[in-house]
Amino acid sequence: MNLLIIFLTGLTTGGLACLAVQGGLLASVIANQKEQEHENISADKKSKKARKKEKYLKSIQQKNFTLKSFDKLDWMPVMMFLGTKLVSHTILGFLLGLLGSAITLSLGVRLGFQVFTAIFMFATAMNLLDAHPIFRHLAFQPPKFLQRLIRGTSKSQALFAPAMLGLMTVFIPCGVTQAMEVLAINTGNPFQGALIMFFFVLGTTPLFAILGVATAKLSEGWYQKFTKFAAGVLVIMAIYSVNGVLLVTDSPITINKLISPITYIFSDERFEDALSAKTVNGAQQVTIDILDRGYSPNYIKVKRGVPVELTLQSNGVYSCALAFVFKEFGINTFLKSVDTQSFTFTPDKPGKYTFTCSMGMYTGTMEVI
Repeated sequence: MNLLIIFLTGLTTGGLACLAVQGGLLASVIANQKEQEHENISADKKSKKARKKEKYLKSIQQKNFTLKSFDKLDWMPVMMFLGTKLVSHTILGFLLGLLGSAITLSLGVRLGFQVFTAIFMFATAMNLLDAHPIFRHLAFQPPKFLQRLIRGTSKSQALFAPAMLGLMTVFIPCGVTQAMEVLAINTGNPFQGALIMFFFVLGTTPLFAILGVATAKLSEGWYQKFTKFAAGVLVIMAIYSVNGVLLVTDSPITINKLISPITYIFSDERFEDALSAKTVNGAQQVTIDILDRGYSPNYIKVKRGVPVELTLQSNGVYSCALAFVFKEFGINTFLKSVDTQSFTFTPDKPGKYTFTCSMGMYTGTMEVI
């Protein structure tokens, strides 16, 4: 187990993947807090404390966007988010290592979480755009009894939402996080599992810190533009997540199939001879390499009625591609970072069948002729 590689994975591909899934939510929480601060000030103009707060907000908006202008009021919500996220994922890694493969979630449960995440991202985007008051109920806010306890301390209330979001990110994993969770499960050791998740999440923190503080420091004009941008990104990610579920379930309607006439120009499907399976001892031999960027080859041709021996192999991979799903032929497996697994099946019906990672991020096609 190389913790340095795991940390660097979080710092690079993991950070980008998690930022795409969770970054908009963090930005929306901080943006909502800024909006709430302005509303509180407007509702209590006579308060001396409110006038001071309003003066402070105006002063930071007039500052240049430089590192010198960052203060603890900007850093604290972000640090609360990152701190609780690190703690929750470390505990998760401990439990995954403790329980081993017994805790592996079924494909249906994982897809259910993905659909829930997509709905939540879409609703959050609508909340940012003030599309309808109903979407405000999805913002992270303290429960009523906690609001009464912390009503006198606005700082505590401001830190509650990002802290809760950090804890909840265990239920909103990106593809690379899922790969790390599988790695933690495969250790069968609670302390190793905890270390894996700790160093991975630690690696993702710089990008989240930059996003969170940048959101807090935006001037009013840029804040409005960023809000619309963040909402747009969340809608795109929600559609992307739903499309991933459709791909995993081999739905006849997916975005990939709708745009296939365009993607065909750049796909491996054009190179027919190089991707045809070879027959050895009466069975068609197919080997798929699991890579950090997906599957190679990602377009394969096999003959109907002839057994297929499918071999999956990975070598130092840390990505969602390790969770391999081929619904048509009943394959749903997790590979270790360095692993080889084989499956045998006989395709009976001609057609094109999709294999994917468990989130639909990486895909490939097997054509039966």
